[in-house]
Amino acid sequence: MGKPPKTKKEKIPVIPNLKYILGMVWKREPAYLICSILAMGINAFFWAFFAVVFMRYLFGETGIDRTFAEAATFVWVVVIAECILVAFQNYVWEVIAPRARVRLRYDVHRMLFKKAANADVECYETPEFYGTYTMAANEATDRIQQMVRQVSVTLSYSLSAAFTVGTMLSMAWWSIFFLLLPLVGNWLFGPRVNRLFYERDQKRIPFQRRFDYVNRTAFLQKYAGEMRMTPLFSLLEDTYTEAYDGACDNINQTAKGIARWARIRNMILYPLAFEGMLLVVSYVTIVHHLVPLGDFVVLSSAIMSAGTMIRFVTNTATDLNKNCMFVQNLRKFMAYEPKIPEDQDGRAVTLPVQTIELRDVSFRYEGQTRDALSHVSLTLRSGETVAVVGFNGSGKSTLIKLIMRLYDPTEGVILLNGVDIREYNVKEYRRLIGAAFQDFAMFSATVLENVMLSRVPEEKRETAVEALRESGVLQKAESLEHGVDTRLTREFDEQGAVLSGGENQKIAVARAFAKESPVVVLDEPSSALDPIAEYQMYETILRLCRECDPAKGKIAILISHRLSSAALSDRVYMLKDGELIESGTHKELMALDGEYADMFKKQAKAYLVSDSGEEVSADASLPTVPTE
Repeated sequence: MGKPPKTKKEKIPVIPNLKYILGMVWKREPAYLICSILAMGINAFFWAFFAVVFMRYLFGETGIDRTFAEAATFVWVVVIAECILVAFQNYVWEVIAPRARVRLRYDVHRMLFKKAANADVECYETPEFYGTYTMAANEATDRIQQMVRQVSVTLSYSLSAAFTVGTMLSMAWWSIFFLLLPLVGNWLFGPRVNRLFYERDQKRIPFQRRFDYVNRTAFLQKYAGEMRMTPLFSLLEDTYTEAYDGACDNINQTAKGIARWARIRNMILYPLAFEGMLLVVSYVTIVHHLVPLGDFVVLSSAIMSAGTMIRFVTNTATDLNKNCMFVQNLRKFMAYEPKIPEDQDGRAVTLPVQTIELRDVSFRYEGQTRDALSHVSLTLRSGETVAVVGFNGSGKSTLIKLIMRLYDPTEGVILLNGVDIREYNVKEYRRLIGAAFQDFAMFSATVLENVMLSRVPEEKRETAVEALRESGVLQKAESLEHGVDTRLTREFDEQGAVLSGGENQKIAVARAFAKESPVVVLDEPSSALDPIAEYQMYETILRLCRECDPAKGKIAILISHRLSSAALSDRVYMLKDGELIESGTHKELMALDGEYADMFKKQAKAYLVSDSGEEVSADASLPTVPTE
């Protein structure tokens, strides 16, 4: 069997990546870039000055005729100048640079957060995109700071090295052959080493994601119970060990190649070039007396300084080249264009919301082989409370994501008041929808801020309070130490309140009420509620629909495994394997005696038992909701 064809390696544009980063820094912190180059230039200046000018003045052929007073004066002038330059250098590194790095980190991460917030939801389900994002977010500012330093080193030390080398050539022209060795060695072998480092770190991403996942899980409060009551820790430990083994294997696969090429490069850079040249200079001075003794001292100092500076420049240039490769992740992430841009303009939404219609809608997730929704057609009307039911994986959440326009249909169209929702301004359209998600989260913010999910101006407080009242959790919120201004969770505040699962869910539902949107979507809004609280919530939703502002309209969409919500809804849609299999009122579907009726009866059986122990009809125990 022949070897499999080699995959084409991605070509990394080093110079454009460098220009991209320097342009980003110059736009945000030009003083930081200039001062970094100047401060590093001082170091480089000292190397060249002391190796050539200082030594030549004191020990060169002309230096032997100077008086001690002249030499001492020269030294004191140098010391004073050095103190001034070092003071400036310290101010740059201790004041300007730290302050600029903080601002730069802030600006770059805001840029990344904004881009991430504009990315399509499906991106977070794609490992490649997620890996690119995490690499960009985790390493962006560190890499940028490293590159600023490396550019400063490369520019300043190259100039100093050039001056020192020029002095060497004026004293021994044949030293050019030794000086070319490190440049050729780095040019030949540096890119090979960089490529291996880059490929190794790219392959590290999935292992790092496992490390990060275990670290988060082990320290999050939400998993503390399972961690202590189950063997979850051993499972996480296995995941961590697998990631560790994978990371080690990845390092081992590239270690030999990196060591081999780095060893060859370093042999050319150091022993063959500079120690070899020093040996030759010593030979021609001591044996053949071709170089005067004073010049030998200067030349020896210049050789050692030039060797150190060139080595420093070549190593830094290699690291700079490597960082330019990593910048590709940042550029790739920032160049991403979403399918549904958050700032997409379009026609204005006109109220009231009368209908939301799905016409022959199908949708397939990226990389999947079957549709999550297949040829679904239904119409939601103003004033209706609609229940979407079905088993796990039936497509309920996907249907809601399409209505919210978090995704666009693969086939078919969704219409608002008869207009394709893709024609509307995205933000305006989404403002129509207030949602409480199944996987809601409580944030380290006050109760009111958790309802509004923003700062709460005084004129909005009553709206948030009313939403808490409607969701049935206001009394609990007001009983907290600082009432509705109490901070939730103890992430940043030891006095923060920790609520029960049901209370947290009521706050999540309050978010949908507080938005005062004409379309309300509640995804499993009662999974953590007791039956009485669940009934009260659905009764509130029905009442709010009836009391809706005619100028806005009102549609409530409920997704729930508990079919009591369906029994109270105006219309029920049942999904199975991505297809709409039944629709109608609860009574119509019970009379149909199909899959919905079967599902309802099985779920209700445990609750529908009379005082005498005899089973009764499922319909007989349904709560009666007043119509007025």
